[in-house]
Amino acid sequence: MDLKLYKRPVCSLSITGERVRVTPGIIAKFSSALSARMINIYCISMGEYSVSFFVDEADMGKARDALEEIVSKTASLGALSIIKNLGMVTVTGTEFMNKPGVIAKLAGVLAENGINIVSISTSFDSAVLILKWEDCKRAYEAIGKDFRV
Repeated sequence: MDLKLYKRPVCSLSITGERVRVTPGIIAKFSSALSARMINIYCISMGEYSVSFFVDEADMGKARDALEEIVSKTASLGALSIIKNLGMVTVTGTEFMNKPGVIAKLAGVLAENGINIVSISTSFDSAVLILKWEDCKRAYEAIGKDFRV
């Protein structure tokens, strides 16, 4: 397993709207606006009524302006909210696709250490954990020490 702790804080920019999930091109529209301002997207999380973009906190102002411009011109979109002081830990390995329960074990290690998962994004071989900035180093150490698959 490969474990990485990102050294800079990130923020979440979340857009709500009744039709977010069923609007074709919505991710393309938002991500293009961020890309045009040279903002790297670390992670995207999408729910039934919202989409969240995780970017470097240093880019928060530019990202907010880019997304607010779209939200203000789109009737089906609601508010833009921002959460600051977040961090990222990524865990990568073939265990994710070959062993059931890896996410449960990972979440268990964090829970045992009193660390809340703000958001999680998974793929067939990795998990991106979004945590409170002040919990990231402890999470990294706990996963590195205690996580067994």
